[in-house]
Amino acid sequence: MTSVSKPFGQVLLEAIDESLSVLGDEPRRAMYQYLATISSLQREDIPERLEDFAQGMKKALGGASNVLQKIILKKLFQKIGSTFKESQDLDLVDYVKEAERRYDVLAEHRSSQEEIKASGRSKKGQISS
Repeated sequence: MTSVSKPFGQVLLEAIDESLSVLGDEPRRAMYQYLATISSLQREDIPERLEDFAQGMKKALGGASNVLQKIILKKLFQKIGSTFKESQDLDLVDYVKEAERRYDVLAEHRSSQEEIKASGRSKKGQISS
């Protein structure tokens, strides 16, 4: 089930939280503290400062940040009801932009479906000519 009723930034932060939790609760908190100290990046600002987030993770974790970024992206795409497909040409920011585009399309589709239901018509009840 997708979380289309939530703002995309909130879904992204949930995916990041859940993914960082694979490290354990204490290391997850330490990562957020590190980002706040080194990059002046607060958790709630991550959706608007993805490049800083990616760089901060790389400083903190080195090559392991790539693995964690993939976990974050897989979790994010799962949360929006889509499939993560890896490409050599894309980085974290590109993937998140693509996820947001897909999320917006799903939200628009869901909204139009709700409007149809609210107006009392359903596709099954329509007469085709």
